[in-house]
Amino acid sequence: MNSSSEVNLALATDWMSTISLFILIPVGSFGCLFNIIIFTSKQLKKNSCAFYFLCTSLFELCILCFGGISRLATEHFGSTLISQNRMYCKIRSYLMTAIGTIAVYFVLLAAIDRCMATSIHVRYRAFSQIKIAHRIVIGTIIIGIVISIHSFIFFEPQLGCIPQPGVYALFYSVYLIVCTSILPDSLILIFSLWTFQNIKRARLRNVANQTINALHQQRMQKTESQLVKMMLTLALFSILIDLTKVSCYTYYFMTTNISKSSYQQTVDVFIFQFGNVFLYLNYSKSFYIYTLASHLFRKVFSEIMQNFYHKLLRLLPKNNIHPITIIQ
Repeated sequence: MNSSSEVNLALATDWMSTISLFILIPVGSFGCLFNIIIFTSKQLKKNSCAFYFLCTSLFELCILCFGGISRLATEHFGSTLISQNRMYCKIRSYLMTAIGTIAVYFVLLAAIDRCMATSIHVRYRAFSQIKIAHRIVIGTIIIGIVISIHSFIFFEPQLGCIPQPGVYALFYSVYLIVCTSILPDSLILIFSLWTFQNIKRARLRNVANQTINALHQQRMQKTESQLVKMMLTLALFSILIDLTKVSCYTYYFMTTNISKSSYQQTVDVFIFQFGNVFLYLNYSKSFYIYTLASHLFRKVFSEIMQNFYHKLLRLLPKNNIHPITIIQ
């Protein structure tokens, strides 16, 4: 392969990495901040599903700020900390693995919560409570911290910060494919479809009389369907992004120890950076998917923006009084 193709591929890799990081980090961070504001609003702050989405946004924001900025410093500002400092390499790899795993399973918990909330069985509906959600979130964080400890032990600064070649590289690839992609995304789809089935059954049930409780149930079903729509759309996009990202990382990690030509090494770097683009895209997408998928989400967001605008208008006259007005 001639050198011009290798140079062009290296330039394309650098361009792709630069554009993606400089766009996805601020865009995704603003999206996560808006999610946090919306899910803590009075309309949604007592909803257990919204609480799971809130926790997801918090962890996604951590990944974008910590992981994205550190990679930006390494690739575009000459930082060598990740490839020369062994402890920093291990800590960063551990945090990225643990936080990413926990964020994925928060979405799964939201799917399970919606499934339970729409069940015809009272004992299942009791699962969908904010106090239970608080306990489950704490338990999920503890489990995520424990099961990700292997990345702290076996990541090393070799040509970057990568898992040790050999058995662990294979294990880490399987962990990415199964534990952070196929398993949670499949369960999210299953519970989301199950929730739609519960809603359909609830609508088909014969109601003896149209009471206030029935009207309340109808309003609840509208809210549940909006949350399920958000969740299902998010799951579909997550599956497509995860499969692409995991395929790139699996190939890169499993072939790191193989002898390659200069051009093949350039191709491998391109594949790895392509996976990074989808990594940060996965943590930047939720706000924009929620906005497109849910009327409820757009409504709450619009109300928050209007309230902020009106408060700003009330403050402006007090801070911009003309001197002649003061004299008068």
